[in-house]
Amino acid sequence: MQLNSLLCVCTGNICRSPLAEGLFRRDTAGLDVGSAGIAAVVNGSMPDAARGIAEREGLDLAAHSGRQLTEIMLRDYDLVLVMEDGQRQWIAERFPESRGRVFMISHWRGGNDIKDPYRHPRDVFESSYADIAECVGDWCDRLGK
Repeated sequence: MQLNSLLCVCTGNICRSPLAEGLFRRDTAGLDVGSAGIAAVVNGSMPDAARGIAEREGLDLAAHSGRQLTEIMLRDYDLVLVMEDGQRQWIAERFPESRGRVFMISHWRGGNDIKDPYRHPRDVFESSYADIAECVGDWCDRLGK
């Protein structure tokens, strides 16, 4: 199967999944990449710490606003990467037809959760971003992108 699209999912869609989306967009060519949240801050902006990381890393996220994960999104994307096992389980329970296309972003590193930095100090954002960047690199290597 040819992979044409990838969806990054977290809880609020204002910290982790947009950063992953931005990395995949920056580091892959010809891949349709999006992000969403299972309990999204709909139309919400990225916190200053996340926005600062995006700007520093050259991620095009200035226009990002949070959006809620939908059944249509899950149908439209070839691969869905989540930040926490609880998110994977949430999706599997509500949208069982998506099983087999939903993976932990950290799949190639043991499948550990990526800590949610929301409402935490800047160093937690930096640590979460570093974990996300490593995981995105693993997926890019595996996908040949």
